[in-house]
Amino acid sequence: MKNRIIALFMASMVIVSASACGNQAADSAAEQKVSESASEVVSEAAPETSGETSAEVKEEASSEAPSEQVGTEVSEASDEFLKQISEESAPSIDISGCDTFTQIVDQKLSDGMGYANATIGDTDVLLVSSGTYDNLDGNMAAIDAVIFDYKDGVPYEVGKVCAGGTAYPLAVKDGVLYAGSNHWGIKYTIKDDELVISEKVYVEYGGDEAESYTYERKDETFGDAEAETKFHEFFEELADATIINFQPVGGAVSEDKAAEAVSLPAYEYPGPELFYSVLYKYMVDEFSKNYAYDDVTVGIPCPIIIAEDESDKSDIKVWGNFWLYNYTLNGDTLETSSGGSYPGCIHLKSTDDGYEVTKMEQVEDGSNYDPSAKKIFGEHYDKFIKSGENEKENEATRAQIIANYVAANNLSITSYKDYGADPIELPKENIDSFYSQLD
Repeated sequence: MKNRIIALFMASMVIVSASACGNQAADSAAEQKVSESASEVVSEAAPETSGETSAEVKEEASSEAPSEQVGTEVSEASDEFLKQISEESAPSIDISGCDTFTQIVDQKLSDGMGYANATIGDTDVLLVSSGTYDNLDGNMAAIDAVIFDYKDGVPYEVGKVCAGGTAYPLAVKDGVLYAGSNHWGIKYTIKDDELVISEKVYVEYGGDEAESYTYERKDETFGDAEAETKFHEFFEELADATIINFQPVGGAVSEDKAAEAVSLPAYEYPGPELFYSVLYKYMVDEFSKNYAYDDVTVGIPCPIIIAEDESDKSDIKVWGNFWLYNYTLNGDTLETSSGGSYPGCIHLKSTDDGYEVTKMEQVEDGSNYDPSAKKIFGEHYDKFIKSGENEKENEATRAQIIANYVAANNLSITSYKDYGADPIELPKENIDSFYSQLD
């Protein structure tokens, strides 16, 4: 899977996860307070009405997403943490007056939300998500949901769930509901009219980067060896589970709204450095393959560069968490519609004609996230992890890149905003000196 993350969700979990957070994704829909890169908003967020959609970026759930930082002393897999991100990400719906699931869908949901029917345990339920995204496999997926069942003949809320990013869409298999992230996996079922965790696996890292695995089942906790096996088995099961296909509310954009849409110029690197021009172009060309675009959506890259090594001109290495955010224009504000993070190392070589990207080593998803990140980042791994905690600095980089895009194209845009967040005013353009500072 790609590390696509609902931008808002990811942004909200990055600090907590200390490494990742689905690709995306995500990381956070998104995040920057969430994970996954954080990794693929959240997505960890997430939307892709054209590539990842409208839950759209919860950045990186950041997407989608807790507004306050969760203390790092709280485990990313703790019941308290899981409950918090579920409460803050999944929608809150007052279903009073509704006697059927159909009435909930018809009367209580707003455009951009999604709904689906599924069987959890032995119970047929209705799931409602804050937004959906195109999972690029024929499904409109989601990473959060509030779940409804019938009791005494009327609907009631069973509970809420949230995954760690768009790399981990909600899925079901044999009556089990799966929610995951790079560091944890949860199996839910419904018992005695309540949503309960039947199994939980997670991994934590100590100061010496040693892994500590935990597997919990029916109030039992198992040893590290069995826990590690169960951790990997969870992600194998998740890969075989059926992604829940949500029906987006609102359907296609109306003709009137489409007529009001404003075309946006494609992103082109505006700075003076040829090296970064090649790097940015690669990000746009390569990562945009994961999304569908129209002339009212623009993809703007945001590299969070961790380290560079130019000692070998035939193999220049740039380590970083490379983001691509997609935006549409609403008035004078760019609104995030989808996006994701792609952490790893981009390799370039210097030629007589300039620079050329030769390959990219990308951090993997799931249980391979940390092992692959350690292998790719090497001595820069700790700096990579800590970079996810630099929310203000990372957001400042993003804002400056947007401001420079606006200035280069003479656009009347004053701010940008993620799904569910307040608009952020753009700084003054700084094209001539900004980009050389990214290393």
